[in-house]
Amino acid sequence: MLKEGYQENNSEQEIYLLEELRRTEDIDEFKAIAGVIGATGGLFCIPTLMAFSVEQGSPKVMPAIFAITDIYSRVEKTEAPEIHYLFTPAWWQPRWKGSLPAFISYVFCITEMIRSVPEHQDETVDTIGGKLAKEFALSLFPCETFRELRLSTPESNSESGIRKLVSEVDSDMLMMSMFNEQDIHKSKEALYEENILNMRCDYLLTRLNFKLEYQLFRYLLKTAEVLNAPEHH
Repeated sequence: MLKEGYQENNSEQEIYLLEELRRTEDIDEFKAIAGVIGATGGLFCIPTLMAFSVEQGSPKVMPAIFAITDIYSRVEKTEAPEIHYLFTPAWWQPRWKGSLPAFISYVFCITEMIRSVPEHQDETVDTIGGKLAKEFALSLFPCETFRELRLSTPESNSESGIRKLVSEVDSDMLMMSMFNEQDIHKSKEALYEENILNMRCDYLLTRLNFKLEYQLFRYLLKTAEVLNAPEHH
């Protein structure tokens, strides 16, 4: 399933329902939408539901868990182990593999692309950095906050990170153009890797809860992953 891409007959309905699930603050509406997703949704619904299921103290937790359980009941006999990983909350925990200076660049890059009030850039960077550090369960030691980390890390280079990100976008656009012009189809393995990355971005953007256009924000997070790589010495 994950190697075929988003080809389900009700994919458009799923995307719409997931966007509404992220948008609504009305718990009754949330329960109703989650119920429909649980009854009809597929694997691509799991990351968004899982993001809500780990929101401690939220009334959205149980409706999300019920929906996940309903979806699992339809695929639990599948032998592919990677499908069963999707239903384990710890599997969705984002992990930062790069250095702390690279993380600062990562935060700056995302902020540059999503900020709506440029004159409050520092405040926005620190807010987003704090949220991302929390989601990645990233140790900032000896600093206590992202702001302290940013101010005490002179070697962080946001410009370098942005250039790397722009290069990744250009490369991505070139590849998409080549695939379209030459009618090249991606291998099932490539589709699987792409789908997993997209789903991990769905989880993270749901957890961050920024009120941004979904497709754009997912693309930004996906592209920014180029900065999340171990340093080679």
